[in-house]
Amino acid sequence: MKKCISLLCIVLFMSCNNAEQAKNIVGEWECASWINNATGADNCNNNVSFNFNEDGTYSSKIQSANAEGSYKIANNLLYCTPIDKMEIAVEINKLTKDTLAFTMSRSGNKEVMTLVKK
Repeated sequence: MKKCISLLCIVLFMSCNNAEQAKNIVGEWECASWINNATGADNCNNNVSFNFNEDGTYSSKIQSANAEGSYKIANNLLYCTPIDKMEIAVEINKLTKDTLAFTMSRSGNKEVMTLVKK
């Protein structure tokens, strides 16, 4: 019985956390930093922005590339699926009402992007 109650508490906590993250991610975001851990370089260059909508759609601009698609948050991961492309997942490090930081792999290199809400 204790195991069932513990499992139920974990599930409820995770669903509440996902709901809070889903609420916080909605809005327009701009890049504050984009650090490549291998080189220490900041790739932000004021050319990165995201817009996450309440209906689960998003748009992004990364340098000269624009993308649109759908997104979801589950188990502290942000999944983005650009139109006609494969799903991409990044690990959410921090998501508050004004800061989104996540870790991703680009060409096998660990990179951390931090966005701030406009």
